[in-house]
Amino acid sequence: MAELTEHEKRYVRDYVNSQSPSDDPAELVQKVGSRRILGRMHDIYDVHAKSTRWWVITDPTNLYLQTDFPEAEQALIFHLGLGVFMAERSRARMEEEYEEHVSAAWRRFRQALDAMNDASESEDFQAVGIKCRDALIALGKIHKGAPWVGDVPEPPKAADFRGWGNIFAERLRSYLKSLVDKTWDLTVWLQHCTNATPIDADIVLEATSHLLGTFGKLIHRLEVGEPERCPCCESYRLEEDIQQDDARKGFWESTICEACGWSSEATFTSWAEHFKDADIEGYLSGPGLGISDRLNKGSSP
Repeated sequence: MAELTEHEKRYVRDYVNSQSPSDDPAELVQKVGSRRILGRMHDIYDVHAKSTRWWVITDPTNLYLQTDFPEAEQALIFHLGLGVFMAERSRARMEEEYEEHVSAAWRRFRQALDAMNDASESEDFQAVGIKCRDALIALGKIHKGAPWVGDVPEPPKAADFRGWGNIFAERLRSYLKSLVDKTWDLTVWLQHCTNATPIDADIVLEATSHLLGTFGKLIHRLEVGEPERCPCCESYRLEEDIQQDDARKGFWESTICEACGWSSEATFTSWAEHFKDADIEGYLSGPGLGISDRLNKGSSP
């Protein structure tokens, strides 16, 4: 069995408790191992609950009854297939922290995906190219006046994505210049290709998605700054650890390094203080985004 940190054990245990009946709590968590498949690491856990037994597999985290999948390999194979299916469904999604930097462009890209889903003839696939081209133009318009771009002595026209894209690339990473030029050329080529095929449109969609996602991440880095590192070992593997304190009616929050075990001093926040300015009614009626959802990852049962 692989070694487990207390933080990792608590996360898996709390995840199972959040997904299973309250009268069947997780009791024993063991790490079976890890498998790197297509560059992505998947951790596998054997979890004994009061009356059931589960496999928990990460990235994304999901759990499977061992009565349905007696062997860990069986659960992993199903997990990978489910991941591929979910990846296709999430093709139009980007992580929120990155999407906010390319929101208007990404909205037009989703329109291109919708057009692709309904496409069947060459002119339909050409329309996909037009919508991808519009997404790139929108990206240029969003950031042409951003502080990180700085002063541009001879600014391109608003619709000149290649011009703005190369300026952005100069401020970000030099290799993006090639990505900007090639992606723009692809969208224009598809727009005018009278013999466009589904594969052609799919290639342009993937290229546009990759460029928008790359810009979203790099712009996020420019605006947010460098990620935090552990003060002891300089690792980036820092995780938020949150533990409920029912007696004091609040929670303790700290940062843990998964590489060396360093932990910051825990700070206490009461529920009353945390929610004093919150729209409780709106929060409860909307998607989970707050502390109660984060507790699934770092709270004590």
